[in-house]
This record gives sequence, structure tokens and C-alpha cells, in this order.
Amino acid sequence: MKKTTIIAISSVVCAFILGGSFLLVQLNKQASIERQKQIDIIQEEKEYIAKRKMECYEIYEKEREQFNNVENFGYVETCAVSDGIRVNFFCQDDSCEIIYKDNETGEYFRKYY
Repeated sequence: MKKTTIIAISSVVCAFILGGSFLLVQLNKQASIERQKQIDIIQEEKEYIAKRKMECYEIYEKEREQFNNVENFGYVETCAVSDGIRVNFFCQDDSCEIIYKDNETGEYFRKYY
């Protein structure tokens, strides 16, 4: 009777160990897949931003060729917000901001593309 009980208990303990090991492997595998997906998403975002910055620079260059009052440019990923209100009402997320200087007044103004 003792041998049978010991064998049964050993089998159950072994099954728990194997099952637990299998479960841990699967959990680690799933975590690794999720980390890789996050890395891929971040990489895609970086590539998109780089592409938009290049497009913005091209717009800036065309505007500079066409007008003599183009001062600067910048890609606006997300507009600045203060207390839930946009700091610049005309600002648009994911846009190209071109800054011009009025030749008569010397004041700066912006256009978003």
C-alpha cells in the first residue's frame, strides 16, 4: 500500500511540476510576443514622424522658393494644451507649421499644412 501511495503522490507532484513549467514557458512566450508588438508599434510611430518631418521640410523649401518672408518651420506632433485648452487655437495635431514674417509690420504669423 505504501509503494502505491508514494507512486501516486510522486505522479501528482511530477504532473504539477511539469504543468507549472509548461505554464511558465507559455506566459513568458506571451509576454515576449507582447513586448515585441510594443517595440514594433514604437518603431512604426518613429518612422511615421520621420516621414512627416521630411514632408514638412519639403513644404518649407517650396514656400521659401516662392516667398521671401518664410522664417522657420516645424512638425507639430501634438499641440500644446494648458488646462484642457489648446495654447494656440489654430494649431493642428500632426501638421507642418510654417512661420512667416510680415514684411510691413515685422510680426510673425503661422500657417499649418
